[in-house]
Amino acid sequence: MQNKRETFTEIIDSIHCVSNVDEAVSAVLQKLLFCPFCDEFFTASGELVDHIRQEHPDRLASRKISVETNEVDEDAETIYICPHCRFAIDNNHPSPTSGIVAHIENHTRSIDPAAKISFQISSDKELIHTYVENNVEIKLFCCPVCADIFGSQEMLLRHLSFKHSDADSKDVPYETIKLIVESAKDFPAKKKVKAKYKLKYPF
Repeated sequence: MQNKRETFTEIIDSIHCVSNVDEAVSAVLQKLLFCPFCDEFFTASGELVDHIRQEHPDRLASRKISVETNEVDEDAETIYICPHCRFAIDNNHPSPTSGIVAHIENHTRSIDPAAKISFQISSDKELIHTYVENNVEIKLFCCPVCADIFGSQEMLLRHLSFKHSDADSKDVPYETIKLIVESAKDFPAKKKVKAKYKLKYPF
């Protein structure tokens, strides 16, 4: 608890352009990176990545899947992937969306004609390269928070750190907010600026 309070105090001491406790709490939240899977938070992305590796390795698991064919060329920047067989086409296709939908319809006709047509899009260079190499087995790392997929654990970790770690991406525990408020009560008033986060908790 003391270490967390010290972290908040250090952040508050470095803050400029705030004039009340709400704005101080908002400014602190902007500087914190929250674990997408638990209530821990960090001030550096490297710390968050190490935490996820050590505490949530099950969320980083890969799946090996077999891919018989694909239409992915070396100059591909984006690929459109079938969720049923992982066939992929790239952005160079005359109409990649129509192309992947037509492919998926072949699956759904035999499964359920009314099945939802959905596909995944990825710009991950490692995953694209794996398709270009025509590997029979492809290793996929699926984000457990959203639908994005990646070709390596490192890219998935980077994605989790940048896309799913801000205060808006989860409900910040009340105890954390309360501790920030306690740390911010005596900070000096400074030039006012609009707070980024609208706080959900009464103080």
